Amino acid sequence: EPTVRAELMEQVPHIAMFCQENRPSIPYAFSKYLLPIVVRYLADQNNQVRKTSQAALLVLLEQELVERYDVETKVCPVLIDLTAPDSNDDVKTEAVAIMCKMASMVGKDITERLVLPRFCEMCCDCRMFHVRKVCAANFGDICSVVGQQATEEMLLPRFFQLCSDNVWGVRKACAECFMAVSCATSQEVRRTKLSTLFINLISDPSRWVR
Repeated sequence: EPTVRAELMEQVPHIAMFCQENRPSIPYAFSKYLLPIVVRYLADQNNQVRKTSQAALLVLLEQELVERYDVETKVCPVLIDLTAPDSNDDVKTEAVAIMCKMASMVGKDITERLVLPRFCEMCCDCRMFHVRKVCAANFGDICSVVGQQATEEMLLPRFFQLCSDNVWGVRKACAECFMAVSCATSQEVRRTKLSTLFINLISDPSRWVR
C-alpha cells in the first residue's frame, strides 16, 4: 500500500536518530535495514513514496546520520543507476535533483569522484530538457563544491552548452546561477570566457532569459 510506504519514509529520520543514540546496542541497524529501504523507494512507482523517500534521504544526509562508507556504497550507486539512459524519465529527473542537493552535504571528494561524471553526462541529455534544466539550475552549487580546477576543466564546457540550449528555460536557469559559477573560476577565465557568455545571455532572444 503506497500510503503505508510513504508514512514509513516520514518516520525514517526519527528512527535513524534513535538508532544513532542507541548505537552501542544496535550498531548496524540503520545501515543494514533502514537505509536500503530508503534508497529502494527512490525508484518506487508511486510518486508520493518517491517524494517522501527523497525528503528522508536529504534529511539523513543533512543530519549526518549516513556514514560516509554508506554514501559511497549504498546511496551513490543507486542514484547513478537511476540516472542511466534507460531509466524512467520522472525518476531520472528526481535523481539528478537529489545528486545536486546532496553535493554540499557529502563534500568535494565524493562529489568529484562519484557525482560529477554523471552530472556532466546529464547536462548533455539531448532527449530530456527537464534533466538539463535541473542541471543548469544547480550548476553553481556543484561548482562551489568541486572547486576551481574541476569547474574550469570539466564543468565550464557543459555550462557553455547549457547557455546556448534550444530551450529558453534552460538558458534562464543558467543566467540565474551565472554569478555562482563565475565565483568558482579564476579572474582570467571570467575575463576571457565568461564575459562573452554573459553578453550572449543578456542579449538573448527570450525576454525571460534577459
